Amino acid sequence: MSELTKMIKVPLWELKEIADTLRMVANALDSPKRESCLDRNVMRSWNHVVDMIKGKIPSAPESIDYYMKVGQVPNINE
Repeated sequence: MSELTKMIKVPLWELKEIADTLRMVANALDSPKRESCLDRNVMRSWNHVVDMIKGKIPSAPESIDYYMKVGQVPNINE
């Protein structure tokens, strides 16, 4: 099995903790503005963790928005 297809099990509470930590980092750095590579990576990671919590696979355009769209933030309660 390649590294790209390897799957792991993570408890839901742990994913929620990771999402909350990424939210705090994004707020501290004002990352939704996506002015730096770090901002864009924090926002992309936060969005992907929220998608994992929801059991959602993002479309290609959504994945691009996660990295590039200024002001876009994930909503864990949707």
